Amino acid sequence: MTHKLSKSKILSGIQCPKRLWLEVHRPDLLEYDQSTLARMNSGHQVGELACIYLAPGGQYIGLENGFGHALEETGKLLDSDAPKPLYEATFAHDGVLVRSDIVIPTKSGLLVTEVKSSTSVKQYHLWDCAVQYMVINGLGRNVRGIQVATIDSSFVYPGDGDYQGLMRVEDVTDEVLKLQPEIHEWTRQCLDTLQGAIPEVDPGVHCTTPFGCPFSEICAPEDGPEFPLECLPRIRDHLLEQLRQEGFQDIRDIPEDRLQSSNHERVRRVTVSGRPELLPGAESTLGSLPYPRYFLDFETAQLAVPVWAGTRPYQQLPFQWSCHVEDAPGRIRHLEFLDLTGDSPLLEFARSLIAACGQSGPIFVYGNFEARILRELMAMFPDLTAWLDGLVQRIVDVLPIVRQHYYHPHMYGSWSIKAVLPCLAPDLDYSRLDGVQDGGQAQEAYAEAVDPKTTSHRKKELQRNLSAYCKMDTLALVKIIEALSGNK
Repeated sequence: MTHKLSKSKILSGIQCPKRLWLEVHRPDLLEYDQSTLARMNSGHQVGELACIYLAPGGQYIGLENGFGHALEETGKLLDSDAPKPLYEATFAHDGVLVRSDIVIPTKSGLLVTEVKSSTSVKQYHLWDCAVQYMVINGLGRNVRGIQVATIDSSFVYPGDGDYQGLMRVEDVTDEVLKLQPEIHEWTRQCLDTLQGAIPEVDPGVHCTTPFGCPFSEICAPEDGPEFPLECLPRIRDHLLEQLRQEGFQDIRDIPEDRLQSSNHERVRRVTVSGRPELLPGAESTLGSLPYPRYFLDFETAQLAVPVWAGTRPYQQLPFQWSCHVEDAPGRIRHLEFLDLTGDSPLLEFARSLIAACGQSGPIFVYGNFEARILRELMAMFPDLTAWLDGLVQRIVDVLPIVRQHYYHPHMYGSWSIKAVLPCLAPDLDYSRLDGVQDGGQAQEAYAEAVDPKTTSHRKKELQRNLSAYCKMDTLALVKIIEALSGNK
């Protein structure tokens, strides 16, 4: 029998029928970005640990010999005289195939555990579990209960490979049973979708929720507005829908008295004019600050499974800093730190930063990220608290200054440094960098660089890419402040 659907395909169909159709009929167009692939790899690592700690002594059901063999092996092992826990147990019913992360046979039925690398149970996790229940129960096998295992973000890794307590388990059986009528209907709709022509679905919130769609470029309208309504900062869904119902598609179409938010009106006004707006005040605020001046940026890694003692899951752990130092107007030098050994970089990161930033002079950052990381380092290294707190007290956050004083139509409603820089300093271009062009790619490059399987040649290449990217971030700060100070 051909299995037309899996639980992942059904979840895709719930999110968007067009996505489901393309996944099945045009898999050649499917292209996951690096962040999605990294998330998948992280999920595999969490899954392996869940098997060890939640259901030790089990047997893995592989796919080396195809799905048919996996189905047969699952049934044989569950019906044996001494059944053991199964990892990736495989079931099929009515054209739907599922693989369950952990299935524990008990005298009263099967206990099914779905393992997730998130820190809480999400709605789509319940859908996932509901599909599994539908299939396993449909085969006549009694499901005693279904639970979801997630990461406990309060877990502190003690070291020595001890991950007891990393995961917490939540019973979701009642919610799964309540979802059965909907899941059966959604499954029917998914099967109908696959039998017809490609569905016509307009882009919307479903393109990014709960997951980014790998087909988004296919669905993007070729003749869409130059300044879509989504460029209004933090626009709420109900206002977005109201404006569309009133016939507006481009920000420039909205009349002057329609928007109540002063920030929305500002974006509309500047976009209509087509000219950037620099309000007075930024020059005097920045010009009064003394020298030396420090321009600082951090890069961090977030690991679902912590590898350094004393750290937590998904804690943002710094492994790199870049600092441009302006000792006097126009006299600039660059300092940096980057640890790719795979050992904990935290203590040396803190010590080297303290030495680089001296004891006086403003430290420019873009957002509150660096201050938050410094405060976490204080908690980890109490003997450095006074020094690190001294750095925090010197921080000047450039983001609110830019947000208050500057807007350019081609920022498209964003004040991120990636949106502001091309407008204030077009000679700097992140797209020209090799390999690492944003923070997500920096995390992925770090993970690859510290992987023991990475060759020395590749590691040196990643080191160059990471260094160039972080250096660009702090040079961007220099250029932004020059422009706002009237020194461009």
